Amino acid sequence: MANLKVIAAQRVRARDALWEWTQRPLTLRRRVYFVPGFTDEYGRSCWGEAGSSALCLASQLPEVCTNPELATFVDFKAGGAPPRYENFIRFGADLARLVAQDRAGAAPAGGAAEVDIVCHSMGGLDTLAAIALLDDYPELGAPLLAGVRNVITFDTPFLGFAAASNPLFAKLKRMQRPDEPWLTSQLLAMETDSLRIAEVAQARDQFLSRVQAFWPRGADNAAGLLEVPHESASFGEREDFAPSNQAHYREYRPWDDTSHSGAKGLTRDPRAIVETLEILTAG
Repeated sequence: MANLKVIAAQRVRARDALWEWTQRPLTLRRRVYFVPGFTDEYGRSCWGEAGSSALCLASQLPEVCTNPELATFVDFKAGGAPPRYENFIRFGADLARLVAQDRAGAAPAGGAAEVDIVCHSMGGLDTLAAIALLDDYPELGAPLLAGVRNVITFDTPFLGFAAASNPLFAKLKRMQRPDEPWLTSQLLAMETDSLRIAEVAQARDQFLSRVQAFWPRGADNAAGLLEVPHESASFGEREDFAPSNQAHYREYRPWDDTSHSGAKGLTRDPRAIVETLEILTAG
């Protein structure tokens, strides 16, 4: 059982660190893309809102960083609604195109600049697809996303989403989104025995070989409908990767007393926010 006193102390220290950074701001080292998950395709809700009084990444970046303009909160909606995509691979193609467009619009010397990517839930599958799977889908017209330094994932179901076939979960999502056929298709693509998840597993080493560091993180709470099991969110152990890639893998970290999403979700936990900013502002 989690020690709630220890957790409370960790959160206090994290909040203290954020306040100290308002006095001595950090600097993002690279352009960073925050990629939402399956339940957040309307926008950036998993990251919060800029200017909000609530503690979240979107509100903290302008407060603690000297260059928050380097942060892009990816928004997949088109015409006010999520795209009618069958699976996360098409979202990955959109992400790859977005980064390519940003690079094309940058100064000539910055054309090959590295980027960082922070992902929530299915957003990690989008990102893996952008980095390691697009070669298998030439019809999408999006080249593989290269030049990624750090990938940080929050509760990404790399080995499949256990709740994908849960009727209650599907009903809840239909209440939030009217595009039922596409929503159902995206859920099926994340089932543990789906062909798309099998592709993700096969691309494990290609993905890791194309990033400098992979930081999988998760919520240490298996009680909720949306919780992603540790073994799925971690994408395996270090020895599951080829020896040549293992140096890129940072150990999976579960955070106690938090959940997959919502007000107490992992992306809004001050401990996770502080660690994320530390990674993004490191050399």
